[in-house]
Amino acid sequence: MSPTRTIHLRLNRLHPAQQQVYDERRRFNVLCAGRRLGKSRFGIRLSADTALTGKPVGWYSPTYKMLAELWRETRATLAPVTTQKNEQEKRLELITGGVIEFWSLDAPETSRGRRYARVIVDEAAMVSDLAEVWDMVIRPTLIDYAGDAWFLSTPKGRDDFAAMYDLGQSDDHPDWASWRFASTANPYLPADELDALRSTMTSRAYEQEIEARFIDELTDALWSNALIDGHRVARPPEMRRVVVAIDPAVSASADSDETGIVAAGLGVDDHAYVLADASGRYSPLGWASKAIAQYDVLGADRVIGEVNNGGDLIRSNLRAVRATVPYKAVRASRGKATRAEPVAAMYEQGRVHHVGVFPELELQMTTWSPQDDKTSPDRVDALVWALSELMVKRTQRAAVSVQG
Repeated sequence: MSPTRTIHLRLNRLHPAQQQVYDERRRFNVLCAGRRLGKSRFGIRLSADTALTGKPVGWYSPTYKMLAELWRETRATLAPVTTQKNEQEKRLELITGGVIEFWSLDAPETSRGRRYARVIVDEAAMVSDLAEVWDMVIRPTLIDYAGDAWFLSTPKGRDDFAAMYDLGQSDDHPDWASWRFASTANPYLPADELDALRSTMTSRAYEQEIEARFIDELTDALWSNALIDGHRVARPPEMRRVVVAIDPAVSASADSDETGIVAAGLGVDDHAYVLADASGRYSPLGWASKAIAQYDVLGADRVIGEVNNGGDLIRSNLRAVRATVPYKAVRASRGKATRAEPVAAMYEQGRVHHVGVFPELELQMTTWSPQDDKTSPDRVDALVWALSELMVKRTQRAAVSVQG
């Protein structure tokens, strides 16, 4: 008889907030969490608990990129007890006979017909049509095992994830449970780092991303989460042009406005693609360096900036960092709302796509009222400048050509 071999598997120890959720769990569980609370690693622990009993687990992520990151971490964590791994299908088979399968909800229909004892939906608030995907695709996979489900996410407005959270707070739905924990509930995060974020994020973004609060979108906002989500893509096509737009802050103090830095491209399909949001509070040379870094990474054609908000300061700062960077000055001859409306119309026409998720930009888009001229939506301003350069002026030139 061969000797018994002992395998030591190192799983993350649950911190108090995670332990509370685990102890109070029901069949359908919703964890609304601030950034870096540890929700994804908690999901890995939940997956391992079930797969190590010999049962199948389904892991769902909003995009393939997010899935790939969690696949790598889960694969490394469970390597000592893995007998088979399939990189292409993103499937792990464990020595217990348990299986963990990973699915991207870019194409939710591909997981139809599976059978799971547990499912994890990571960053659930970022899943387009979450309620429909749950009812039509994911929920039926739990029938055979009478399995449980976990929805883990930072909130993103009053969406389907928020509705699921509400189910867990209601006595009328005993199968559901929900919890909300701010990032500060993770005892391993440096408190001074979280405090520092208050000076680099807008108050509404901090409430959503760190305090895990559901922030309502405004009814008179030019954009809605549904509008943005409906045309989001995982990857852009080949680009014809790429620009980086800057809407600079007039000061660099902790209480100053952010500098908006948004990159966008015009695809070969004549649609626009939002590629990056590098906005934040920087020194003048800091935002110039950040914009040029985006220019380099994305292979952009030029940097554009609003001369009304700093005059030649943008050009001077860019030249101080790199004298040869192509730059175009744009001038605001109309109000913010008037400039933004043609861009919002292009979103409604399905001609603008976000490549991935930009939480702070999208929060500002859905919570800025065009009737409010007192606030300065710096990320939105930079977005509007970039898309106007790529799409609005191009459309206007085409219209003039047709009329001629």
